[in-house]
Formats: sequence, structure tokens, C-alpha cells
Amino acid sequence: MVKIKKSSSIIGVIVFLLLIIAISIVAFTVYLKNAGYDFSTWSIKDAIAYVNSNEKVKASLALEIPFSQDGSVDCKLYKNYTIVLSKDGIKWYNKSGKLLQENALTLTRPVLRSSDKYMAIADIAGRDIYFYKDKTLLWSRKLDNQIINANVSKDGYCTVVTQSKEYKASVQVIDLNGVDKYTKLCAEDIVLGAKSIHNGQDVLITKVVTDSVKTGTQLEFNNIYQEKPFATVSIADSLLPIVISQGENEIAVGQNVILFMDKQGKEVWRKRADSIFCVAPNSEKYVIIAGTFTSTSGVTKQQVLVLNAKGEEVYSFDQPENITGMHLNGDELALITQKSVYLYTLKGNKLGQYSARNEIKDAYLVGGNEAVVISGGTISLVKIQAKE
Repeated sequence: MVKIKKSSSIIGVIVFLLLIIAISIVAFTVYLKNAGYDFSTWSIKDAIAYVNSNEKVKASLALEIPFSQDGSVDCKLYKNYTIVLSKDGIKWYNKSGKLLQENALTLTRPVLRSSDKYMAIADIAGRDIYFYKDKTLLWSRKLDNQIINANVSKDGYCTVVTQSKEYKASVQVIDLNGVDKYTKLCAEDIVLGAKSIHNGQDVLITKVVTDSVKTGTQLEFNNIYQEKPFATVSIADSLLPIVISQGENEIAVGQNVILFMDKQGKEVWRKRADSIFCVAPNSEKYVIIAGTFTSTSGVTKQQVLVLNAKGEEVYSFDQPENITGMHLNGDELALITQKSVYLYTLKGNKLGQYSARNEIKDAYLVGGNEAVVISGGTISLVKIQAKE
């Protein structure tokens, strides 16, 4: 009888321990899921390292700025400021999360456009536009027609696309003093966007062209002193809504093609992809794109490609997961996904990772392995720990 009691006691202890282990595993799995862990790469060692890294990142949280998630708030990094723009006004925060300045505005659908030095606040579908340098308002205007889109060049020229009953679109370039420098009326063309280039001497207009079968894009290069464009580049089967300046060259990006053009408006090269997810907007030396590409051998991969000005592949590496955005700071590249920010070198070496509980809207590298992350109604400055 004694032996039977001992055996039952041992079995009870074992069952209890197994129950504790099972509960711990479930709790650990739930924690990983909430923390954004990718279970497709599951391993005990990787999961423990992920938890350690995630806790260190949380501990290094430097600031949190809350904002409304009603869809009317635009958050961006401008110079050394974190900008929060809403229908009621604009706020400037420093790196420590301190509110530096607040200007009251009345806007319907505000958007922020900026370059390295200048920033414009445009009311899309409204008529108001405000132009800043740092925290100083240089000029403001109420335009004659509704604003469709806006762009700010590094030289301080603000290009605005508007619409009216008389014309499908009007392209207007305004200088640093708030004075009109160039206007072009587009009676029949749908204009996606426009920008001042080449130190304000030229204007690049992106138009939609359609026929009975396909919808394409026409990139029109205009000199501000000439009536007709000096060059046009057309893509018959793709929309190219993104146009990025790189020195005196222009890069147009669509869903499955990227186009590189020189100062004269001539096509230098184009590269096709199965799908392009995003492009790094602030690279001065390379063209950095993330997408799905098929090699000459027929192998299809999701990759990040680093191309030079000749369209030649300098570096390439596989994506950790689907990328929604990128930001470059020096030789460090932030790869933004739905709930993570991966830190890589241009050569494809992983340096670290930050995971958010909520969906990430955007992220910007600010140096020193730090990033401003916009997620779940909060702007956070986090330090991404080095990969262990």
C-alpha cells in the first residue's frame, strides 16, 4: 500500500509539472504573438533572442507623443523636429518629446510636404497652403482653386497642382517669397503630380495618359521660360506616381517598373519587376527598391536591390518579410514592415530589429541606431539594439 501511494504521488507531481510547462508554453506563445514574432522562422533559440531584444528596445524608449487616429493627422520627421499635423494646427516636438511650438490652423484634409530645409502644409481639396523654414512661417496663400497635390524642392520652390471647372489641372510654382514663378494650365490632362527641378529652372509634370485598352504615364519636362516641354518620356502600361530627384537626375517608380532619367529628360535605363513594394526616398547615391523580382534563371524572390546610376546591381539581399517602406541614414537602411522595423546595412547585414504591438505607419532613422516610429496613435523614439 505504501508503494502505491508513493507511485501516485510521483505521478501527481509529474502531471503538475507538465501542466505548469504547458501553461508557460501557451503564455510564451501568446507573448510572442502580441510582440509581433514571425513564427515562420520559429526556433527556441531565435524566440528567446527575440524576447531579449524586444525587452531591451522597450526599455530604451525615449519618448512617446500621442496623436489622434481618426485619419486626419499627418506625422512626419522634418529636420530635427517631429511634426504632428491635424485639422486644428501643427505642432513641433524635439527629440526628447518636448513641445517646442504650436500654430493653430483650420484645415480640412492637411498634408505635409518637405525637403531638407523647407516644409509646406497644404489643405488637399481646400485652397490654403502654408510654407515654413524650421519653425518660421515664410508665407501663406489661399489659392484660387482646390489643391490636388503639392511638392517642395530643396531650393525652396513649392509646386502645387490644383483643379477647377475650366481646367482639369493647373501647375503652379511659388518661390520662397510666396510669388508665382510659373503656371501651366492643363485643359485635358489628368495630372498626378509636379515638382520644381534643376534649381527652379525646370518643372517635371506627371500626367496620366489613356487609350481604349491601357492606362499609362507621361513625364513632361518643362522649362519655366518656354511654352512647350523640352522632353517627354512615356510608359504605356504603368502609372508612375512616385518621382524622386537624385542630383540632377529623376527617378520615377510605379507598380512594376522603375525609370531613371537624366537632366535633359532622356531615359537612361528602366528596370522591370514582378511587383515593386517601395523605394528609399532619400538616397543620394543609389536607387534602393524592394519588391518581387524574377532572375534570368527563372527564380522569383522578394528582395531589396541596391542599384547605381547606371542601373547596375551593387548589392542585393532577401527581404525579412513584406516591406511597406524604407528609410536610409548613412549606410544604415530601415526596412519597415507591418509591425517591425529591421535595421540593415546596404550590403544586407542585419543589425537589429524593433517590433511594435500595433501596425506601423512610418519610421525614420535618426542616427545612433535610433528611429522615430509612428504606430498605433503614438510617435516613439526607440533605440534599436545591435544584433546579438
